[in-house]
Amino acid sequence: MMLRKSLEFDNRWDPRAPFSIPAFSWKFIRPDHSFSEQNSEEALQERAAKGNVVLFESEIGQKRFDFCLRMFEEERRQNPELVELVITSLLRATDCDMKTAIPRMQNYFEFYVEIFGALSFKQSLTNDSELREMVESGIVHVFENCDAKGRCMRVMQYNQIRTGLNSDALQITKMFHYVTMRTLKNYPMTQKNGFIDVCDMGGLSLENFSLRITRSNLLMSSRFLPCKVHKICLLRPLYFMKFLLRAVKPYAFPGPMAKHFLILSQDPKDLLKDPVFCRPEILPPLYGGTNTNYSWPMRVRGWTLEEEELEFSSEMGSSCRSESNLNDDNTNSSYNTGSETNNYTGFKGSSCESVGLFRRFL
Repeated sequence: MMLRKSLEFDNRWDPRAPFSIPAFSWKFIRPDHSFSEQNSEEALQERAAKGNVVLFESEIGQKRFDFCLRMFEEERRQNPELVELVITSLLRATDCDMKTAIPRMQNYFEFYVEIFGALSFKQSLTNDSELREMVESGIVHVFENCDAKGRCMRVMQYNQIRTGLNSDALQITKMFHYVTMRTLKNYPMTQKNGFIDVCDMGGLSLENFSLRITRSNLLMSSRFLPCKVHKICLLRPLYFMKFLLRAVKPYAFPGPMAKHFLILSQDPKDLLKDPVFCRPEILPPLYGGTNTNYSWPMRVRGWTLEEEELEFSSEMGSSCRSESNLNDDNTNSSYNTGSETNNYTGFKGSSCESVGLFRRFL
């Protein structure tokens, strides 16, 4: 219920009233980055030096994967694709450290039920017009393989949030979740090495700024999502916030994560420099890069087509299974000849092959 309560409380800037933040809001604003800290690049290197690293692809890693599948068998029956992705991502992120991976898995499944109502619920752009509109709004952008370790960069563009149009914190949470899980599904190196989070405050109007959105996103990414955060960067901050954030930094990031929270300047090319080191050929000019072909609408369109393909394949697979069952019934029927059964079996096989060919064509 922690995240749900965080979503219920809002605090917007009112220029006619004195600036204040109610004391109880701090109960929900403080993130917990202990998972990212325990499995940071430095921490994994220390474990490797002690010989305590188990790679996911190794034999032991696959045995631990099978153990987790058995442990979360009930959840897997409800949503197999999601559960397998979560287990895979967290085992890669932790180098199969069960002590930190399993509690995070449990936290994520509880979070998922809290937000979506049931673990069997599946997010989809093709079946959820509200989610599709939120994703297409461009509040969150993702740049895959943005550094030498194959990490992805998540960018939150606060100036794209419009009060009354796309400012619902719960919908933004669902959208942020969808973009994150879609990225993890497609990029194993991001599963292992995590995300670089960038809060772009360029063009932000305080009248439209919601503390609730910032707080819920921090809480979700630090405590629940099945991935780790490598760095958090504040790009193009408002002038007074450069000083305010330095004051609250020890409170919001009390552990080792503090050195990975960076307050950058108005120049987006800071993302290409030490200590972020993003690749210029991946980022668009808006973020200091040289990639002029980047298009967020095309990215969303590609995701939609992938979902449509999977739905079509699933329907065709069900059709093949139905034909197989019908074929078995015909085999056991006294009025069917052997030649009729063989002909039907041949048709079933060619139908399944057509699905494979069609998928490759897409």
